[in-house]
Amino acid sequence: MRSACSALLLLCACGTLSNEDIAFIEAIPQKDELHVQVPQGDTSQPACAIASADIWVSAKTTGNAINAGVDGILGLVDAIRAAPPTTRDTDSRTWGPFPDQNHPGVEVRVTMERELDANRVPWRWIYTIAARRPPADFLPLVEGEFFGAQAKDGSGRVTLHFENSWTLQINQPTDPHFPARIYYDLTSNPRTISLDLTSGQGFGLVGFDYGYAGYTDGHGRFDYAIPQSNGCLLEVTAWFTPQGAGKLTYRALCPLNLVYGDVTQCFDVSACVTYVNDPFAFTAQCNGVKPCILGNPASCPNLP
Repeated sequence: MRSACSALLLLCACGTLSNEDIAFIEAIPQKDELHVQVPQGDTSQPACAIASADIWVSAKTTGNAINAGVDGILGLVDAIRAAPPTTRDTDSRTWGPFPDQNHPGVEVRVTMERELDANRVPWRWIYTIAARRPPADFLPLVEGEFFGAQAKDGSGRVTLHFENSWTLQINQPTDPHFPARIYYDLTSNPRTISLDLTSGQGFGLVGFDYGYAGYTDGHGRFDYAIPQSNGCLLEVTAWFTPQGAGKLTYRALCPLNLVYGDVTQCFDVSACVTYVNDPFAFTAQCNGVKPCILGNPASCPNLP
């Protein structure tokens, strides 16, 4: 999928974009509109009174991995934004087919269609980035659907067909072997983004349905998962302030179908734990004493 970007760039000098072309392109979200924005705060504090908020620090790492995956995919769209379509119809546009310069023998094609309502106003946009090795048929690499007039304040989905990139032998070694799906809604406050990796691992992340909600004042919620060396998986829901303080709750899914939860932590802008409510004494500072309560609950920010 990433290689198609270089091929698209070859089209950039072939003409100009009409207003209608721009309307099609604006239906595809830009990279920053689908970013998970997790503030890290100031982590330079040399020592924490209770413990370092390692689970919260993992939220930033996880968010960065999701953003990198989104950027790699929507980099294709950046090239389309600068290139006029190869063919135009009233309610459709096509780029290509053209050769993939990084993979000899592979052709790439981009198609977009729009649907109008009873008043002839666009309400649904559908786009596909596909590739093939002739004489075989095209296989979709990216499929998207968008509802609204422009991506910055609409909603939609993007399906990434990694199974087809493997079939075409244009995959990256760490790509998953299954479709990954992104759902987004930018129509209200909060804006929400989810990445469905429940079929397996991808982007260096464990299989999970990752979810993000970002509010206009900078606070938000992030649902993510962290694998543990003992075979357990921590499923985390974290709320955070614009400055990077917050509180989180997690449960542990462990081998033999054992489930432990919920454990609550609060943390400050220095990523230090300020409060722990741990019925299972998973927290090392509990020293195995159950139930375990450390710190002051008043230190927790006023979040849901």
